[in-house]
Amino acid sequence: MHVPNRKIVYRSSCLFLRMKTKFLFVILLFCTAVTTNAQVFGGNPASLKFYQLNTDTVRIIFPKSLEKQAREVAWLQHQLVKHNPASLGMQHREFNVVLQNQTTTSNAYVGPAPWRSEFYMMPDLNNLESGALPWHRYLALHEFRHVEQFSNFNRTIPKLAGVFFGQEGQAVAMNLSVPDWFWEGDAVWQETMSSTQGRGRLPSFFNAYRSLWLAKKNYSYQKLRNGSYRHFVPNHYDLGYLLVTYGREKYGNDLWTKVNNDALDFKQLVFSFQKAVQKYTGVEYKQFVNDAFNWYKERMQVEAHAFFANMQPVTKAEKNNVVNYLYPVEEADGSVLVLKTSYRQIPTWVRIHQNGYEEKLRPKDITEDQYYSYRNGKIVYTAFATDARWEWKTYSVIKIWNPAVNEIKKITSKTRLFQPDLSPDATKVIAVNATTDLQTNLQLLAVDDTLKIDLPNNNNYVYSYPKFSADGSSVISAVRNQKGEMSLLQTTLAANDEKLLFPFSNTVIGFVQVSGDTVLFTSPQNGRDALYMYDLQQKKLFRAAELPNGNYQASINTATGTLIWNTFTADGYMLLKQKITDLRLVEEAAPSQLADLYVASTKSIERNLLQEVKPMEGEVKRYHSGLNLFNIHSWRPFTTDPDYGITFYSNNILNTMIGEYTYNYNRNEKSHAVSAALVYGGLYPQLSVGAAQTWNRSQAYNADTTFTWNVSNVNAGVTLPFNFTGGLLFSNLTLSSSINAEQINFTGVAKQLLNNRTLNYSSSSISWVTQTQKAYQQIYPKFANVLSARYRRTINGQQGSQLLLNAGLYLPGFFRNHSLVLFASAFTRDTLRGGLFSNNLSFARGFNAVNLPRMWRVSANYHFPIVYPEFGVANLIYFLRVRGNLFYDYTHARSLRTGREFPFESTGAEIYFDTRLWNVQSFTFGVRYSRLLTTDVLAPNKNPNQFELILPIELF
Repeated sequence: MHVPNRKIVYRSSCLFLRMKTKFLFVILLFCTAVTTNAQVFGGNPASLKFYQLNTDTVRIIFPKSLEKQAREVAWLQHQLVKHNPASLGMQHREFNVVLQNQTTTSNAYVGPAPWRSEFYMMPDLNNLESGALPWHRYLALHEFRHVEQFSNFNRTIPKLAGVFFGQEGQAVAMNLSVPDWFWEGDAVWQETMSSTQGRGRLPSFFNAYRSLWLAKKNYSYQKLRNGSYRHFVPNHYDLGYLLVTYGREKYGNDLWTKVNNDALDFKQLVFSFQKAVQKYTGVEYKQFVNDAFNWYKERMQVEAHAFFANMQPVTKAEKNNVVNYLYPVEEADGSVLVLKTSYRQIPTWVRIHQNGYEEKLRPKDITEDQYYSYRNGKIVYTAFATDARWEWKTYSVIKIWNPAVNEIKKITSKTRLFQPDLSPDATKVIAVNATTDLQTNLQLLAVDDTLKIDLPNNNNYVYSYPKFSADGSSVISAVRNQKGEMSLLQTTLAANDEKLLFPFSNTVIGFVQVSGDTVLFTSPQNGRDALYMYDLQQKKLFRAAELPNGNYQASINTATGTLIWNTFTADGYMLLKQKITDLRLVEEAAPSQLADLYVASTKSIERNLLQEVKPMEGEVKRYHSGLNLFNIHSWRPFTTDPDYGITFYSNNILNTMIGEYTYNYNRNEKSHAVSAALVYGGLYPQLSVGAAQTWNRSQAYNADTTFTWNVSNVNAGVTLPFNFTGGLLFSNLTLSSSINAEQINFTGVAKQLLNNRTLNYSSSSISWVTQTQKAYQQIYPKFANVLSARYRRTINGQQGSQLLLNAGLYLPGFFRNHSLVLFASAFTRDTLRGGLFSNNLSFARGFNAVNLPRMWRVSANYHFPIVYPEFGVANLIYFLRVRGNLFYDYTHARSLRTGREFPFESTGAEIYFDTRLWNVQSFTFGVRYSRLLTTDVLAPNKNPNQFELILPIELF
């Protein structure tokens, strides 16, 4: 499961590969649909102790404070294995689930390599998107479907791939066989079938496709699978649920078991899944997809999008862009303060004047939730913060911004506070406090830091969207109980009295706002997210607006009597406003219960497991991570002639130890080598050790004599990775140092002619990377800088050293989405032994690199988009964007022995193609033209016009 828009920190790297036989496998390896989240390495301090509940079906690994949740997760897994009425098969692989409680991110995943799952235990407070069920139970229903998928998809070709490549090979074969939309659509179906909620009962989940159909945008199947840089395209969760449920409704609950089995057996070598759908439905795959869409259109009663005559659009769609206007507030002068995000722009507060002019105010800090509150000319919001060393430990801190003077005040540090609201006099803040033991309560804070009160939560509610009343004496919040039911709760601050405004029911409530005696909120009604108003004086509830694609984030300008809110469209969230007096209010006793949306036949097999949840019995023991460090899960053969071999990969369950073990045979020398490298991340400094042994290396001395020798190498190192992300910048600092010892022992005739050699050296490095947020269309962020230094030297008496310095600066270009990228490097080494170290200086493009004692390089690059083709070829490759880069490189090298200096100067252009392979994996390749402006000293007769193929792979 991946909760959309929750992941904010990622790392990427770019590998430029030669065409070797391992290239195709490397591409396929990262075509896994379920494990797209980066796994955190060594992210918890050693002081956090883990425990385990081990059964014959699942092992739950958890901090002690989460024992109750661990037992319930284990019970649910057992029930789903024993009594799943719509199973994908009879196979089940025992697996591990790690409950992570230090993060402020709400998410989860099942990883096939290594075979495990992690639950990010911070509850998602957006009830309209994820529902109101207890978070760990909700994750269990969804993620255990992925476990069932992996268990039963391991047949025939995936099983054979597992023999040759381990768990990575199984994952590659499964994801080549079964599309990503099925993995997630089927899991959403299970969470819906096995509970009274699930996303299949939430109207917001259907906004994506309904918005396209309302706007009559009929995109091709390949575009729906691969997305767009210009247009809104629903994700594979949305597509998958529609296709999975339609298939079950039309052709029976066993359809997908039969289809997947044929696909995984590769009964058709090409498009096996599509051919299996045609076999068991009797219609071509394209027709099946169209039939599913038409089936849903009919049941959604999709009709032309028409606003009521008295509704006034505040914003307009932008061509070739998706724009969202969030949390609007109409100010006294009629202007609208709103947070604007788009494919071209990072989240930024803007003021929309009455003439339509948008005044940019300030980018929003990095955050996991775009929510904010506005009172008395001030904005209160939460910002993302991290522990400097432990990546699992993240925080949500509160800041207050005064736009009038552009002053920001940070009022909390290292807190887990969410959805804050300012009191009417702007002296206090109320916010949701979410603890690491999965409890929530309201926390009252003074802006001047003189007050902090944790209000009690005797009923174990989960709070969201707390709002001060007009006089500041009470707080109205959306609350959910442990059954997953919701209501509005009014809490009197002086006496801490609580009063429900209407009874709990099986529904979801979000985006609470208070204006005078009126409480605004959104809740489902008739398959749509409707706007409700609750009158605190009359104690009456009214339904106020019911647009087809939801009514969200409403607020009232009491001075003008105007309501402003947003609704979702195919071009993003747009703003509407309307006079309160023009609203057609419908009185209701309470918000509607969640309805079964569109799907009928699955009701016959539905079972609400969450009404029966019991704690799993069994002994809880300490989980000693130090005793479970080695876990080889995958292996990759390689054939990079003349080298042939295999590498084994190891990650332990808590991901505190990673290892690689390699055997290599060189057919030219007929030498053999084995090596092992380990990194342990469970301590404050990450520790690494490695060893390698090579036998029978050889080199011809003359026609009659060949020297042979063995090489032994050991190394040890320490790394300190720091994360200082906060405010407007992602920032990372990495310090590392290692010691290496190499022994060369001559054998045979060489042993009598040459002395054995020892080479000991140290290597130390430092790197600093900082960057702003990046909008979707931007090739690079508007600002970033990269600084690094690496120093290596021998330490066994033989003099040898090398120093490499790098600096990079990313700046905005002349036009939107253009980037100017500047690089500079300096390299120095001694003239005697420095050649022992590899030369990592990035050389001027188009030239053969030299290795001289003094070198430096400068480079300028101008990146820009060219065109967005948005077309595909036979579901094999889809072209999203073509972009260009104009470059200039200059490298200067100097020989200290001769005093000669060599300039290497080139200019040229690169064209990159951003594509998707097999409708799953992002893949960029390009071509480069380099014009050599000086002579290549290693190839004086070289053609000055050089062409190269660039094959980069982005790994997340």
